[in-house]
Amino acid sequence: MSFHRFCLLAMLGILHTSLACLIIIDPPHPIPPRPVPPHPLPRPIPQLQPMQVRSHRASLELTDRFAQVTVNATFYNPNNQRIEGTYIFPIAADAALSSFAMTVNGKTLEAELLPADKARSIYESIVRSMRDPGLLEYIDQGLLKARVFPIEPNSEVKIQLTYEQTLVRDGAVTRFAYPLLSARPEGAQSIASVVIDATLSTKAPIKTLYAPGFDAQVSRQGNTGARLTWEATNHTPDKDFQILFSADGDKIGVDFLGYRKGDQGYFLIFISPNSELQAEEIAAKDITFVVDTSGSMTGDKLRQTQQALRYCINNLTHKDHFNIIAFATDVNPLFEESRPADEANLKAAREFIDGMRARGGTAISDALAKTLATAGRGEAVPLVVFLTDGLPTIGDVDPQQILKQLDNSQRRQRIFTFGVGDDVNTRLLDGIASRSRGYTTYVRPGEDLELALTGFYEKVASPVMTDLQLDTGDVRLSESIPSQLPDLFRGSQLILAGQYTGTGTKAFTLSGNVQGARERFRFEADLNGSPHHAFIPRLWAIRRVGQLQEAIRLNGEKQELVDEVKRLGREYGIATSYTSFLIVEEGLAVHERRAAREELDRMRPQSAVQMESGAGAVRDAQASQQMKQGRDNTSDFYAAAPATQGAAPAIVTPERLDTLIAHAGDKTFYFRHADSTWYDSLIPPNDSPTPQLSVTAWSEDFFELLRKHPALKSYLKAGIPLVVRIDGMTIRVTSPND
Repeated sequence: MSFHRFCLLAMLGILHTSLACLIIIDPPHPIPPRPVPPHPLPRPIPQLQPMQVRSHRASLELTDRFAQVTVNATFYNPNNQRIEGTYIFPIAADAALSSFAMTVNGKTLEAELLPADKARSIYESIVRSMRDPGLLEYIDQGLLKARVFPIEPNSEVKIQLTYEQTLVRDGAVTRFAYPLLSARPEGAQSIASVVIDATLSTKAPIKTLYAPGFDAQVSRQGNTGARLTWEATNHTPDKDFQILFSADGDKIGVDFLGYRKGDQGYFLIFISPNSELQAEEIAAKDITFVVDTSGSMTGDKLRQTQQALRYCINNLTHKDHFNIIAFATDVNPLFEESRPADEANLKAAREFIDGMRARGGTAISDALAKTLATAGRGEAVPLVVFLTDGLPTIGDVDPQQILKQLDNSQRRQRIFTFGVGDDVNTRLLDGIASRSRGYTTYVRPGEDLELALTGFYEKVASPVMTDLQLDTGDVRLSESIPSQLPDLFRGSQLILAGQYTGTGTKAFTLSGNVQGARERFRFEADLNGSPHHAFIPRLWAIRRVGQLQEAIRLNGEKQELVDEVKRLGREYGIATSYTSFLIVEEGLAVHERRAAREELDRMRPQSAVQMESGAGAVRDAQASQQMKQGRDNTSDFYAAAPATQGAAPAIVTPERLDTLIAHAGDKTFYFRHADSTWYDSLIPPNDSPTPQLSVTAWSEDFFELLRKHPALKSYLKAGIPLVVRIDGMTIRVTSPND
């Protein structure tokens, strides 16, 4: 349930929404009647302004079974009169409060806790008055009530609420939902400052820790502790803040989350190693640094690379082997093959790094050939860091011919490529990485190369399990991302997304090489899914689109891939190189469509598929990577400049985009300009179906329909009027004003 929605019920029944929870402004006390003058003049009705939200902070202390929540919110009364009101605070239906306290401006207030059955009528009356679909999300939950008086004119009100609740487990994963959605202010208002600061402490080692849909910062604090923080300014919430976590004592933890959308199942699998494995449990690595020292690397690029290399070799363990291969016009290795990280070899490496000079051309083909021939000969985990800032100019310069070296090689190295600057061939670097189960890091002009390289090294410094394989028995998984499981490193968290068929609870097995021995980890998969995991289908779709766009970029356009990108882009409201116009077309007026088409046609010569290097190519490569990791970069995609094929017409700004696309529950909706209605993305663009059922929002029939189809309350967050398909039926929800 939400902690921070304020509603402002003005005198004479006018209701204004403000922030999480509700402040309902009570009518003023009655005034004794005065003598009526011979010709009374109409008295103006005071118009109260909604409360403004200055700040909102939620401090969460989570353990295996309980959460202690402290909410501090600051509101501002912009009116020129003192007001009093009732503070309404939603409480989750599954919350079992052990205690709560509420403080307003330093004074502790008595509060009343209403269970869900008694609270429902209050919620329904508030929803009817406010006509706010967002509040429907909490209509079956309890609430706290407390009188707030006085609220002085043009002054702040500080409210603190503390309570404890039990946590809910979905299989092996524990879920905590913080009702941030209810904090959404009225109209164009936003919350000036929002902070969610969560600490987690468990008895067993923490494995999975995830906040779906939020770019939260996670820092581990030992084996059984972690801190998760998320901050935003001028933020208007559009979903609740969920924290998912699991803990167990196994060396490798695996968790399965499922969601069913009709007959199709969608899943996330989290694979996490114990964050404090002992040194003897970490596999030895054989790492080779392949470094471009051509003339274009002169200055800060080379200096930062040298600093990062010193850091990396100084942090090798006694079990590791390493080598450094510098290349320019010629290829210059430190050693002919990897050597142990003993003091003598490390001393030679430091002298080699100090002697690097930037001059000559760029022999990428020869450097790759030398790497494949000499790197990763032993039993240690073979890793390669390949760094360049330019295009191949010496030897074989055809990217396809260079990539064939990997296709013909029997080596098992994981090659991680670094592209420095925009003058790199993104197809070549991404092709090298994808063919060897690595990934590419792009360091744009002005970014810190040393920070990027040392940060990468910290991620791969401690290999835990390699050559991962997933055995799902008779359960078929499809369209999984990543298609090949990468290696697992200490401190990392691997997320596998995909589709499945079947029901019930099944046993899966994850296997991999741990210090040269094959180990297996068994876990259960609940294929029936959970309604709390409605975020999974779109998260999978974003990753799938990123995977498809990368395949098109590297291997050329194939119609079946393009068609799949278009289908997913429209169904889930994802901006892609092929669907930017399809996404916005329904929301544009006729004259706007014509202008948008003309502008889009001017952009097409700079197709993302045609570009291999330059700023646009690097941006497209980064966008594909981010989408493969589950990041929705739609707003970035539309705001990008200079434009590529994927960029939207200037007539559709990111702000305008928010008014044309809405994500609610497990669905995407499009606003159609023709009838000012939100349509389910499953309804084709030119289709205006006759609804099988039509109801007026906030009527008795509406609330009765809501009880029969609980999912509808999430979909209505898109807006009203709305046309949606539920359980094979087309339903229209009309506005009371229609």
